[in-house]
Amino acid sequence: MELDDLKAGWKELDRRSAHMEARLITARAAAGVRRELRPLVAGQVLQAVLGVVLAMGAGSFWFEHRGNPNLVVTGLLLHLYAISMIVAAARNLFLVQRIDEGAPVLALQHRLAALRAWRIREGRWFGAVGCFAWVALVIWGFGLLGVDIVAARPLFVGFLLLTASICLAVFVLMARLDKAPEGSVTRRAAERLAEIRRFESADETP
Repeated sequence: MELDDLKAGWKELDRRSAHMEARLITARAAAGVRRELRPLVAGQVLQAVLGVVLAMGAGSFWFEHRGNPNLVVTGLLLHLYAISMIVAAARNLFLVQRIDEGAPVLALQHRLAALRAWRIREGRWFGAVGCFAWVALVIWGFGLLGVDIVAARPLFVGFLLLTASICLAVFVLMARLDKAPEGSVTRRAAERLAEIRRFESADETP
């Protein structure tokens, strides 16, 4: 009986040791999820700053050219685009902040899934709008030089819009082929969480 008790004790010790090791590995892996998202956070902070700068510039531009419909429309479109940059960046930072490493892995997966879904929608929206936003930037640039390029060179602006339409078609095609539309940073974080979840499931299996 003593030998059997000793064997049982060793088995229980091995089981507890393996369980503790699994928890330690899980904790270390979970700590890396937020590190994976740091480039995204830095990028969103930069996007918010650029959005503020563009909003200020575009806002003052259309206000100063209130007598010119072409430049007013251009300025308003850029102003709205800048605001969308700020809102999207704030939304991303909020979703990243919700990914608390102390939460259960399953909860983290749900929160990261929300971030991934938002990143996909955001990326498609900015990609599609961005195909035309550069045209507004060109018109804005000429406007800053005192030239209403829409009135002065309508064929040139028409060519830019045609180019933007082709750009949009290419973007739609590439978006359909993109295997990681949420971005590589978010995808790597999701893969890390999936690995942790699989490890926990294996550890919970008797």
